[in-house]
Amino acid sequence: METRTVNAESYSLGMRFTMLLARIGTGASLIGVGLRLLVGGGWDAWNVVGVFLPTTYPRGPVGKILLNFWGNPAVIQLLLWALVLVGLALVFGLALRLASYGGMLIMLLMYLAVVPPGSAIISQQIIYLFLLMVLAVGEAGTVLGFDSFLLPLEEKYPWVRYFLR
Repeated sequence: METRTVNAESYSLGMRFTMLLARIGTGASLIGVGLRLLVGGGWDAWNVVGVFLPTTYPRGPVGKILLNFWGNPAVIQLLLWALVLVGLALVFGLALRLASYGGMLIMLLMYLAVVPPGSAIISQQIIYLFLLMVLAVGEAGTVLGFDSFLLPLEEKYPWVRYFLR
């Protein structure tokens, strides 16, 4: 049985354009949320962002753990800057796979903080989680992104492929 690797160069023009738009749109959205929360004052701006972040009291499997960090300014800053940095990496297509994994972790923890959700099982966090998964697997960083310039590093350092594309 032959295994075939799929790379972004084998995609049609329409698929490459869709991956580019999905990558830039998702990244811009994450940057926007992170910056709005940074400017708005962290958890005090929680409800300003709307349904992107859990607006209800944490009650899920990791809700009690997150409550321990609720007022910690260092954790708040870490979360907000992580959103901004993941967004920047997506927009520029730089270390896209690593950024997507980080974004998936953030979205999963945000979702688990309020399970069961207040309104719907499929919330924005789950949609972002799936979208980030598609971007990581689909090698979206090589479509007009900086990862395409870093691909020669994979020949010299094979472990780099886990972070790029």
